[in-house]
Amino acid sequence: MAGLNIAMINGIKPMPGSGDGITEYAYNMYLQLKRNNRVDLAYSIDRARKNDALGLVRVNSVLSSKARALGKGDYDVFHVVNQEVGFAAGDIKAANPDNRVVTTIHDVSRLERGLHRGALQAAYNAMVKRSVRKAVENSDFLIFDSKQTMKEVSGRFAVKRGAVVNIGIDGRFSGKIPKKRAGAFAVGYIGSFAYHKNVSMIFEAARLMRDDPVEFRIYGVGAENKNLFDFARGNNLKRLRMMGFAPEARKVGVYDGFDVFVFPSLYEGFGLPILEAQARGLPVIVYKHGRVSDEIKKYCLEAESAEHMARMINDLRENGYDDGLRRRAVAYARSFTWERCAKETVGVYKKLVG
Repeated sequence: MAGLNIAMINGIKPMPGSGDGITEYAYNMYLQLKRNNRVDLAYSIDRARKNDALGLVRVNSVLSSKARALGKGDYDVFHVVNQEVGFAAGDIKAANPDNRVVTTIHDVSRLERGLHRGALQAAYNAMVKRSVRKAVENSDFLIFDSKQTMKEVSGRFAVKRGAVVNIGIDGRFSGKIPKKRAGAFAVGYIGSFAYHKNVSMIFEAARLMRDDPVEFRIYGVGAENKNLFDFARGNNLKRLRMMGFAPEARKVGVYDGFDVFVFPSLYEGFGLPILEAQARGLPVIVYKHGRVSDEIKKYCLEAESAEHMARMINDLRENGYDDGLRRRAVAYARSFTWERCAKETVGVYKKLVG
């Protein structure tokens, strides 16, 4: 089959280094797909902004008109790459019922109770739930990042056709792993400070370990920033450093500065930092009762509580990370590539094109 004509739709312009996981997904898919296909982009804004209901209204109003205009074009497949703008699937079908539409659903955290706080976030969640419903109703095929997301969406909506296509990690993370440097044993985190990321569990472990020779390096920003800063200051956590945002271009070096990576999220549709850290040879500790898909946390250590996390960190500091487990985790994490993701996605397209 010759190359396909593909229209890719996202709320934000696909670009590298945005810090937004879905935007990174859109960018990497665009890079892979345009090698052998024609790919046109449709989006509302150039850069990610604060997640709130008013911002989403603006994005939606602009994208809806663009999607209707795009739907009149001659494309083999329309791919909505973000469930938060899943309403665009309906606009594309309204322009031409014969259009073939694929939507990627990355997670349903916005449909879960207790993962976000505040009236504006509640309004945002309601709008996203509507978009997910529109995507399910109007898409010819749904792509899910993980088995967990597919199960959760299927439990809420009547899914017609769908498949799991795991996303990839950047090839930079598969480079040579340097020898560990001398210095303090370092525990690291990279990610958002959103409530459901459960970063407070790391801070509690740091409090329990403040007399141990362990340094905590916390990279991120978000809603819990002030609460976390106040906790660190109030508990005199001199060995915990809040490092701010980790630029995409520096991430490999940041991971290589850690001895352990901790990621105690309450909910992840995928959990890309887990695989990035494992690809750099790091042991990864997650929260045992958090919801992370089994194929992502396959080689993770699971902590029951902050106290358990603290014991795990000390055990790794004193006894090291099992070499056999490290090798298996590294090889597994590096098998999640954008090339494979794109190949499997094109396979979905071709099923629809026939």
